[in-house]
Amino acid sequence: MSGGEKMRSPKLARGSGALAIAAVLSLAGSGCGNVTPDKVADGGDAGVITAAQGCAAEAQSICDALNACAAFWVQLFYSDKDTCISRLSLSCMNDQMVTGITRTPDDMIACSQAVQSASCPDLVASKFPPACQVKPGMLMNGLACGSDWQCQSTYCNTQGNKCGACGPRAAAGGDCTTDDGCVTGLVCAANKCVMPSLAGASCDVTKQPCRSDLYCTSANVCAPHVGAGGSCADTDKACDIYQGVACNPFNHVCETVGVAKGGAACGIVNRQLTLCVALDACSGATLTAPGVCASPAADGTACGNANSGHNCISPATCDNGVCRLPSVTTCM
Repeated sequence: MSGGEKMRSPKLARGSGALAIAAVLSLAGSGCGNVTPDKVADGGDAGVITAAQGCAAEAQSICDALNACAAFWVQLFYSDKDTCISRLSLSCMNDQMVTGITRTPDDMIACSQAVQSASCPDLVASKFPPACQVKPGMLMNGLACGSDWQCQSTYCNTQGNKCGACGPRAAAGGDCTTDDGCVTGLVCAANKCVMPSLAGASCDVTKQPCRSDLYCTSANVCAPHVGAGGSCADTDKACDIYQGVACNPFNHVCETVGVAKGGAACGIVNRQLTLCVALDACSGATLTAPGVCASPAADGTACGNANSGHNCISPATCDNGVCRLPSVTTCM
């Protein structure tokens, strides 16, 4: 997550260049303790919010807000808002099953209400309200974990594995491998935790990135993204991918991009660049002829190099060749 409070929410890509480059490359190369489902917070009193209801409300608010601010992004990583809601709700419930979590359904409702008043620039920059931050869990540093929600530090250092150990977040200048390993508000750049630069501030795409809703110009200054019809001659990162605009590498103009589901045409379709949901493979695409989108890998199935490059539907990631949701419940 870039430049904002960490939560179990969608992670927006840092800058637009990654998606533009990916598109070109694909064309060229082809409560305390466990809150279980429907268990009320205080033991069963009528009218008390259940974990399932809290997760559903939180997911609804987050996806509504993201869809209003960056509908293309929701389509690209989820295919549609309904899928966004179901995926975030599933992930939320999965988080609730880990040992040592302290989040309650009331916390979820507080997050859902806070998101409704969050600004689009903050949401695009993954800067979610404090009510949506990971709540400190019960496990001390050094204990085995499979979720940030278990740890008192709010950070489970998995080092790319499904299980890890609770550990401290690094301060500015500290070592890191992901944004999650940095103190809230910092990002990981060149393996160091740094504060992302704001509009008008100096930047470096490698060592000092801009906040996610901005891009680093060739003059090394953070600036707002460019909309459809604008120039991206300066850098392909200029185009506002969150609004469905990417850089045409041939005329260096920001142009509208489409999204296709598994089995649909992708690549250059009706003179428009069309990406696949989850940035999945576009089989057979060339610069002059469309290809066909692969279908994203399901949770628990092979992904990445283990499945011909098929990607996972957010918030699952490809962990050692298998799609997994962020929290793992069986780490000891």
